[in-house]
Amino acid sequence: MPEIVNLTAVDSAGVLSPIVLRLGEPPLARVELVGHGRFGAEDDDYLGCLLALREYLERQGQLLCCQGARPDVWPSGMLRQFENGRRAYVHDPERRGEELEMVDIFAPAPPETVVSMLDQRKAVYAFNGLPWPGE
Repeated sequence: MPEIVNLTAVDSAGVLSPIVLRLGEPPLARVELVGHGRFGAEDDDYLGCLLALREYLERQGQLLCCQGARPDVWPSGMLRQFENGRRAYVHDPERRGEELEMVDIFAPAPPETVVSMLDQRKAVYAFNGLPWPGE
């Protein structure tokens, strides 16, 4: 039975819109946007589906308000593989070398904590001490 996830999206004016997702059952990673245009994504894991969904919404000027859209949230390759891309680490510079908190990438997040995919990538690079390509 598919899982239904209720979230919101926020636009640049701060207007919130309800978002309903239907997640396919593992091992099939599938995400469908319900009642907000027609969009569906299938990928090797849920993170790949989430990224496709975020890209779709960003083209419409919206950010998805979920844990997977925070600048400080990203999985390691191993966690992504073991959790089918469903959970990710919260990267806290104060906790380097310690066990990191894990979150469900589809759990709700406050609008003020989410960023675009580009800003999230830049934050992940910075957390890992890597220069952003092209800078």
